[in-house]
Amino acid sequence: MKPTRALALVLLALLFTWAGQLAIGYIQVGKLEPILNEETNLPNPPTPSGFAQTGARVFASEGCIECHSLSVRGPVGSADLTRGWGPRRSVPRDYLFREPALIGFSRIGPDLSDIGERMKESNDLMAHLLNPRKLKPTSTCPPHPWLFDVKLTGPRPENDAMTVITQEWKQVVPSYKAKALVAYLQSLNLGYPLPEAPLK
Repeated sequence: MKPTRALALVLLALLFTWAGQLAIGYIQVGKLEPILNEETNLPNPPTPSGFAQTGARVFASEGCIECHSLSVRGPVGSADLTRGWGPRRSVPRDYLFREPALIGFSRIGPDLSDIGERMKESNDLMAHLLNPRKLKPTSTCPPHPWLFDVKLTGPRPENDAMTVITQEWKQVVPSYKAKALVAYLQSLNLGYPLPEAPLK
């Protein structure tokens, strides 16, 4: 067999494999639609706000996806569920309104698929971004001080000021990026049932 013919066959095999992967992905995910919740008349999965979608881009740009996954794995009784990372496993339908659909693969830190339910208070999430070891001394998450502005404070600090240093008349205030990131984290919630993944 001539080398050019062998190369053409290899390229053709790769092309068919690639096309097959696209077709299988479309068959599995391409026709998925949200499920209407009959009690609330809202779609499941819920549609995140535009601010939360901006926060998803901050999440990606800050490198959070390098240490955290966004996919609870396994059947009932699996390690992810027993750790309390979510009430059920993640399924493709959960990512319908997530653009970009961040899944991640590394788990240096815990999975964040259900962090909006586990840490409901935005102040706790802000405090974690500012200094993770203050909330959890064993945390390996690095602090993100660049997501906060240090401003002079007047007679009263701003409403969303994290800390106030009274001797220096300064306050630490979350930036737009920090607020968007927290909005995104609060939108991560698996507390709704789906036909292919009922709640435990």
